[in-house]
Amino acid sequence: MAGAGRICATMNEATISPISSKYTLIPGSISTTNVVMATWPRIMWQSVMDRAIRMVAMGPFASHFFSATGTVGGN
Repeated sequence: MAGAGRICATMNEATISPISSKYTLIPGSISTTNVVMATWPRIMWQSVMDRAIRMVAMGPFASHFFSATGTVGGN
């Protein structure tokens, strides 16, 4: 596990630098050309976001997150 100022290596030997505490918000957007997904209601997308948050909480880097939330915005 990486400590302050250290770099760790993953199983495939990729190097990962520590993330600065100033990066607490990671915004993003998703667009799709899939006809079925393009018509999904907001609640369906929120379900996808909730699943992604659960995967972060249970994944290999879970101990590096104090908390995580995900919300779906819209126009």
